[in-house]
Amino acid sequence: MSVNLLRIVPSLPDWVPSDANAGAAAEAVRRMCPYAEELISCRYPEVTFIDQGGNFELVRCPECDTALDTGWWQQQMDRAYAAGFGGLATVTPCCAVAVSLNDLNYIWPAGFARFEIQVRSPGRGWLSPEEMNQVSAELGIAVRQIMSYY
Repeated sequence: MSVNLLRIVPSLPDWVPSDANAGAAAEAVRRMCPYAEELISCRYPEVTFIDQGGNFELVRCPECDTALDTGWWQQQMDRAYAAGFGGLATVTPCCAVAVSLNDLNYIWPAGFARFEIQVRSPGRGWLSPEEMNQVSAELGIAVRQIMSYY
């Protein structure tokens, strides 16, 4: 059976909120997704790639918007994984811009995090910009959303 996950992560990969902020943000998301099957907060010991699962299409350069070769991206991911995702810096092959793997333009969105709010079968689509601002305020940092399909 397939699973849809709405995943909310901090914009900075190694940032972890206080318990109070994590709880307040999770409660805000719970109110936004009242029909969700499950909502959990996850803390990881290391930075983790929060992927989009079957929604992956491609990765683009944030500077020139060129579609990046998947083989090149996979090499960069393998290198970063070997370092426990502690080093996400890379240089794009298209325009030689220094960038974090976290800041590439993933189609569909993806990112890196040590903390996430994960909503299984959220019963809705993306959060609105206003809802994202509310979650950011509760968490204490700007957030991203990722829709994963497995």
